[in-house]
Amino acid sequence: MNKRIRQRHKETASIVGTGLLVNYPLQIFVIYLLLDILHVTQSFWVATYSTMIMTVFAYIRVYIVRRYFDKK
Repeated sequence: MNKRIRQRHKETASIVGTGLLVNYPLQIFVIYLLLDILHVTQSFWVATYSTMIMTVFAYIRVYIVRRYFDKK
């Protein structure tokens, strides 16, 4: 396995790993916010708002990881 392939595996593992570390607590907070604070009761809207919020955070997270690996 050459250096470029190893680098891509490290980058991919970092993206997936940070996804697990960031998204699980974020999802708990988002569900709490939508259900308990904002009282959103329809499952369609809970899923839609949750997906929108998670997408923004995923974009930011992947962008940061990619910038880190581009600098290496």
